Amino acid sequence: MQPTFNPDSNMMRKDIVLLDKWSTTNHIFERGQVVTLKSPIDPKCIITKRIIAIPGDTIVPLRKKEDVVSVPEGHVWIEGDEAFHSRDSNSFGTVPIGLINAKVTYILWPPSRFGPVTKKPVDKDRVKMNVFRPNMVED
Repeated sequence: MQPTFNPDSNMMRKDIVLLDKWSTTNHIFERGQVVTLKSPIDPKCIITKRIIAIPGDTIVPLRKKEDVVSVPEGHVWIEGDEAFHSRDSNSFGTVPIGLINAKVTYILWPPSRFGPVTKKPVDKDRVKMNVFRPNMVED
């Protein structure tokens, strides 16, 4: 998830973040949030990605721009912040919300980077947002 986390890859220290596991139990997520989840490719591995689209949205994948993907109910579209260097929904498609186990809320360490993890705005050229989702928070 560079550059959001560990922006200087030459540093020996890695970012330490606060994970909010409690708030994932209601399965309400927002576009732009950073989450951790079980990898849909290797369930033993936990990955960190940003939610780009929620159920009911449509998205144009980065690697197949001629396609349009509809995000089905109970799924999200996730990407790394450097999506061209990331194994994410552009590689494996939408992922079940049930794989998400935490929201990444704060950078705790190093002290110079302490603060909230910010949401990124949606690329409206790629994501067509569904107008109303009763179980999701809208932007």
